Amino acid sequence: MTDRDARLRKKVQTAPQQIASLIKEAILEGSLPPGAQLPSETEMAENFGVSRPTIREALRTLKSTGVITAARGRHGGHRISDGSTASLARGMGDYMTLAIGANHVGYRDIFEVRSELDLLAASTAAQRRTDEDVDALRELAGTESASGSVEAALRYDLAFHRKIAECSHNQLIVAFMSATIVVFQDCDVDLDMFSQDSVLAHLDDVREAVIAGDSGRAREAMHRHVGLSGALCGVPLDPARRPR
Repeated sequence: MTDRDARLRKKVQTAPQQIASLIKEAILEGSLPPGAQLPSETEMAENFGVSRPTIREALRTLKSTGVITAARGRHGGHRISDGSTASLARGMGDYMTLAIGANHVGYRDIFEVRSELDLLAASTAAQRRTDEDVDALRELAGTESASGSVEAALRYDLAFHRKIAECSHNQLIVAFMSATIVVFQDCDVDLDMFSQDSVLAHLDDVREAVIAGDSGRAREAMHRHVGLSGALCGVPLDPARRPR
């Protein structure tokens, strides 16, 4: 296929998509830095030579993907997202929640990706954890014994996974982990499937390996933990898959 054929086959963007793409290009180029306020819909319509509904649709697309934020009131309007981990997590969390509601993805899909990320988070955390991270992990461990119920154990489990992600000092890991935590908090869980011991199984081993700086041991311990969690949730992991 020639270059000309490839160009002819390229999908044509609608007017709102073109405007959204131009705004994203301006962000990447630095002319629209994080926090910058966009002009009003009327001004943008005049600048781009399109109608306000077209601008409104472009802005709706950008908001849905977390590129921009919107606020009402005197100092409201549309602003470029700050690009923070929290903003990224909100965007991914919203997408996953909507995708689950529309039956495009299921909890199994998210769990499979999340389980692989847990292994990466554990091994990376062991390599990069700081003295402050070690203190935070030990402080978090002090709350485990006070849990006393399956519900509290599940909350501790989510907090533990978030902390391990933070110890990796990889903001994409933190963002995705935070997003999946929100999604799993919203799902209906049959608590009869769990026990406090099963929820917390191997977390002590993960924590001690991370504190010791042993990447391989941390990954292996997390593999045992997520394998058990997957079996309990009806999402068995491939037994042939081993930590790398």
